[in-house]
Amino acid sequence: MAKIDRQEEQAVQLFNQRYVDNAKKPKMKKIFDRAKLERNVKNIFEPGQDKRKSERRQLYDRVRKAFS
Repeated sequence: MAKIDRQEEQAVQLFNQRYVDNAKKPKMKKIFDRAKLERNVKNIFEPGQDKRKSERRQLYDRVRKAFS
């Protein structure tokens, strides 16, 4: 498994290098967007996320009932 992981890392590095070599104006954000990754991790572990989804679902159900 470690060998497969290392090969995957090398493939990603080569792909990113190819992008940088061929792009007219390469942007680091297209290769690695730290803020986006941090937001994704935060959203996964944020405890209030489920509550907001359930509130939206309840609102959707009330609107659907009102217009049906």
